[in-house]
Amino acid sequence: MTAEISPQPLDAFLRSVASTTYEEARRLPGAAVASAQDFDEMQAYVLDLYQGVDTVESYVETDGQVVDCIPEDAHPAARRWGGLAVAPDQGPPQPPGPDQPMTQDPRSREAVSPPPQSAVRSAPAGTTPLYRTTLSGLCRFPNLAASSAKQRPPADAEATAAALGKRYATGEQNITCLGGASRINVWNPFAAASNQSTFSQQWYYAGLEGPVLQTVECGWHVDIEMYGNATPHFFVFSTRRNYEAGHSFYNDKGQAFQPVSNPYVRPGAPLAVSQSGGTQVEHKMGFYFTNNAWWLYFDDHAIGCYPAAWFDNGPMATNAARAKFGGEVGTLITQWPPMGSGQRASAGFGQAAYQRVAWVYPVSGGTVHANLSEAGSVHGPCYSLQITNNSGSDWGSYLFFGGPGGNSC
Repeated sequence: MTAEISPQPLDAFLRSVASTTYEEARRLPGAAVASAQDFDEMQAYVLDLYQGVDTVESYVETDGQVVDCIPEDAHPAARRWGGLAVAPDQGPPQPPGPDQPMTQDPRSREAVSPPPQSAVRSAPAGTTPLYRTTLSGLCRFPNLAASSAKQRPPADAEATAAALGKRYATGEQNITCLGGASRINVWNPFAAASNQSTFSQQWYYAGLEGPVLQTVECGWHVDIEMYGNATPHFFVFSTRRNYEAGHSFYNDKGQAFQPVSNPYVRPGAPLAVSQSGGTQVEHKMGFYFTNNAWWLYFDDHAIGCYPAAWFDNGPMATNAARAKFGGEVGTLITQWPPMGSGQRASAGFGQAAYQRVAWVYPVSGGTVHANLSEAGSVHGPCYSLQITNNSGSDWGSYLFFGGPGGNSC
């Protein structure tokens, strides 16, 4: 039996943060912090985050992330929003399910939804778990804002010249809606240790034709700079202003996402992965706007929300105008990473990444199968996409997508 790793106690951790110098931080593995001023901002952020916080219990997850179980009223989101979100059994109603009966599709019998590790271990009563924010993690980025940016800024002039941006293999639908959901298949594609990321996710947008673009997003991604490992992690993301720094945050950063107490799964949790030709791992997830908030559900558990107030009376304070499902990759180097499983859509079930049972919640009520049109930048040999709308099986509307990446994408 493997012994459990004991993390550094929180008080000792905070003393080490306070005593670390910029010169020491520059020598940390993978450090990219741009200046002493940027380091000072990171250091102050960590110390402020844990100001007055006492941990009740701490432990290490399988991917090396430290979890601190802290008093509920000390959680950064609780301090921002005046408390954590209400408990799932007292909170928002479950989103409506598909409004049409579906017949069994034999492919789904080979798909499983294993609980993430954070669903197995509960926090002590009166506490809620929080992933520990470390200087070593933040210093892998040039500045504090970059640590939670989706449109990640390059660290230097050479990277700026090579900043190639994003590629997508997605299906989308323009529809005034209160969110949607899908069952997302999990893989572990390769990404470089820095300057690359690869996603399978959902987006819900508003403000597409106006001056302020706002989103809520969820899915899984591989981002070694963010997590320090190559494991796929469940994530949640929102921008309230055009993906700008300071208005766009992953997971619990920025205190924008308000979790429930002791959630079933935490944003940032590592996920089990599918096997090529074998067991397929998938998780149902999505958003539903109700009770004046965008509620995030994972395997039918309400795990937290973005309050409407986060959107500053912007378009997402009431509804979304577009739903999108599929894959995304980002790079700041000339090589593009794999998307999905690394196989193209034509490889099919057991080989290519998929999302199935994609649906949306119209503002008029109920549920409709998504009616998706190809979007994004699928071209050449790198990535591909196949969409099937309203199949009549228990796959509903679904899409296969992905590819190996490469140099000419």
